[in-house]
Amino acid sequence: MARVNVMLPDELLGQIDHVAKQEGVNRSKLLRLAIIAYFEQREDTQEREKRRIDIRHAMEIQDALRKEIGSWDPLKALRSERQEV
Repeated sequence: MARVNVMLPDELLGQIDHVAKQEGVNRSKLLRLAIIAYFEQREDTQEREKRRIDIRHAMEIQDALRKEIGSWDPLKALRSERQEV
């Protein structure tokens, strides 16, 4: 496992030590867990944003199709299809 030196403000280091003690882990493990959680949250946020963009695009396509097709009565279309059979 690689070793990394990081400079942190004393107040932040104190918070890290406090939480590490509460969780029963050392600083290194707490920081590893925090980094993993950050990356997972970041990935989730990116996926949600991509879904939001995809949904917006699909809605734009639906709006364009609705304008192109105009008014449409689905019951009338079904009845017409049934009569042809």
